[in-house]
Amino acid sequence: MNRRNFIKITGLGIGTAALGSTVVGCSDVTPTDNFGWNGPDPAEQDIRMKVLAYAILCPNPHNKQPWIINLTGSHSFDLYVDPERLLPATDPFYRQIHIGQGTFLETLAIAASGLGHEASIDYFPQGMYSNTELLDKPVASIELIERPGITPDPLFAQLLIRHSNKREYDNRSLSQTETETLQSFHGKNNNHALSIVSSAEAKQHFEQILTDAMQIEVGDKGRDHETIAMFRFNEDEVKQHRDGFSVAQAGLSGLKKVFVENFILSRESTEKDPTSFGEQAVTMTQKAAESTATFAWITTTGNSRLDQVIVGREYCRINLKTTAMGLAQHPMSQVLQEYPEMLPLQARFKETFGIDKGDTVQMLFRLGRAEATPHGPRRLVTQIINS
Repeated sequence: MNRRNFIKITGLGIGTAALGSTVVGCSDVTPTDNFGWNGPDPAEQDIRMKVLAYAILCPNPHNKQPWIINLTGSHSFDLYVDPERLLPATDPFYRQIHIGQGTFLETLAIAASGLGHEASIDYFPQGMYSNTELLDKPVASIELIERPGITPDPLFAQLLIRHSNKREYDNRSLSQTETETLQSFHGKNNNHALSIVSSAEAKQHFEQILTDAMQIEVGDKGRDHETIAMFRFNEDEVKQHRDGFSVAQAGLSGLKKVFVENFILSRESTEKDPTSFGEQAVTMTQKAAESTATFAWITTTGNSRLDQVIVGREYCRINLKTTAMGLAQHPMSQVLQEYPEMLPLQARFKETFGIDKGDTVQMLFRLGRAEATPHGPRRLVTQIINS
């Protein structure tokens, strides 16, 4: 049986990897190493390490985990973008990477509240750089202030549960009550708007636009190899790198998972010829869109680095809230990427949904219901600390 036929039979294309080109958070786990998802070590006494053990669980692009921490005091640290963990082919201006800084900050702030502290966050304390460059300046300075009796953020209970669910959904729209709950939860912000649509017409448009966007994305070897580099082909790669994503994101487990990882998938052959990988990515994107009845996006009137960071915080809160509501959430933001080949389709998307040409759609995601998938691996906290 050749690889392509096997993939068709199992319905679990290797292109699942490419579905996570924005913010992802689920992959494989083992009984002996839960890759961070048990939370901080109960014996840990350093509040910084405890908070950071939660922060690394946030959704982030390609599960790159693009963070560097400089410890500045017994209760303080600075957050930087890791320049070695970027996505230059699909995120040439580092917009998604900065959204990932925001998800990190929101998760640590929520975690701090659950650990009896307030996280005081000072954005870009050495000055904000432009949205087309990356400078060696901190994104934020954080001070953890002990607050006896502080009420934990209700979302604290979701930090070890949240994930990005890439399965096919059950094609049921969110109810009006669920939609109103999310809109109310997001609140009114003139600069950062949340849109949620569930109409049959919108669904039809998204099925076409999202499929076309993935077709464009896989049409370049550089973009293909950027995604393949973050795909973990087997258990050994997961354990070695503690980042990226694997077949477990599609719900593959047990003997099927073992068989695919050992006899079907191969880094060497995929890197040599990513054609099948790309074809399956398009197929999986189409199926994901067809199985979904509700889509949402976050739009900003500006596109500064601070706008991007704040959107990351908002997206993270929405993901935690949908987790609490028993909903599945999955970013599908290929059409939002800024490389030249994508811009005409991006303009079509904005025109279709009446989005102002000058506004920036920062996140696009689907909402629905599906069985949970395993969490993605996370590096050790010590690996993100600049020593």
